[in-house]
Amino acid sequence: GIVNGMDVSEWDPTKDKFLAVNYDITTALEAKALNKEALQAEVGLPVDRDVPLVAFIGRLEEQKGPDVMIAAIPEIVKEEDVQIVLLGTGKKKFERLLKSIEEKFPGKVRAVVRFNAPLAHQMMAGADLLAV
Repeated sequence: GIVNGMDVSEWDPTKDKFLAVNYDITTALEAKALNKEALQAEVGLPVDRDVPLVAFIGRLEEQKGPDVMIAAIPEIVKEEDVQIVLLGTGKKKFERLLKSIEEKFPGKVRAVVRFNAPLAHQMMAGADLLAV
């Protein structure tokens, strides 16, 4: 990676090899929906274009806020029709807590606690909202 930035050729949606559907400015809206459906299927969430999909990609360390996410997720999924997918590794306590939340909210929360570059690309292209 590039410190405080990204490799614009690797993450170019017109040729990103990890996306279900590549896109440009003229095809972004339809491709976003198709990439979302592919992401939902990939991580085992119900496929539904109409449900907002929130994604978090990052290290599970205090400075990145996983404790805030972990506290907020139960409230969010109880109050809203939403899906949340999280990708990252880090402190074992956060990994365990995320897996526990996934078990409490099947069909709503998916926690992938490993490094997975292709999935990160799919999440960026398919999520409706990014939690940073």
